[in-house]
Amino acid sequence: MIKLEKILIACIIIIVFLIGKSILTQEPYQGNIADPIQINITNPEVVYIEGDDSDFKIELLAEYSIEAVIKSKKQYSDYSSQIAEYDLALAWGDLNQSEIDEHIKYSQRGRWYYFNWDSNSLVSGTYIAEHSSNVHLISENNRVLEEIKKLDVNDHIRLVGYLVDVYFENGTWESSLTRNDTGDGACELMYVTEVIIIE
Repeated sequence: MIKLEKILIACIIIIVFLIGKSILTQEPYQGNIADPIQINITNPEVVYIEGDDSDFKIELLAEYSIEAVIKSKKQYSDYSSQIAEYDLALAWGDLNQSEIDEHIKYSQRGRWYYFNWDSNSLVSGTYIAEHSSNVHLISENNRVLEEIKKLDVNDHIRLVGYLVDVYFENGTWESSLTRNDTGDGACELMYVTEVIIIE
């Protein structure tokens, strides 16, 4: 009898947990989101960030704030990951409306992101490219890094910080400074100072 009671209590706890989780889980955001805000810096400031091997010089090129929905999140363990461990594929504009989003698939690999859209898509590939982006995230401090770690696909977020260039011993990792480029060099390299999850 005692065993049966324990099983029943365990079942009740699981059911309550699942119901609570379903109540707390929000539907993905489906509204229009404005374009990112970028203010280019006339005389770029330089900061240094600690990596595993050495301190890295970072040049702040533009103040940057982006509101978007996370479509994909990727963690890396390459050389660059000592300062930028995570990439986010982000979408704004009309791309999060359900009748548009259901026809687009996003993925990430090798520090790139990819999107595919089917023949029933209400928007063009050009529109998708201009309203989505792969962002390499450099956290200002451990607090910001911990907030980035908690982010998940479908989160509606705002990131605040700077678009930057990073100087490595063997070359420069450059950020895109426009939203309408594609291919190699089109990703944003962002020094993140604030992470906001929008309810």
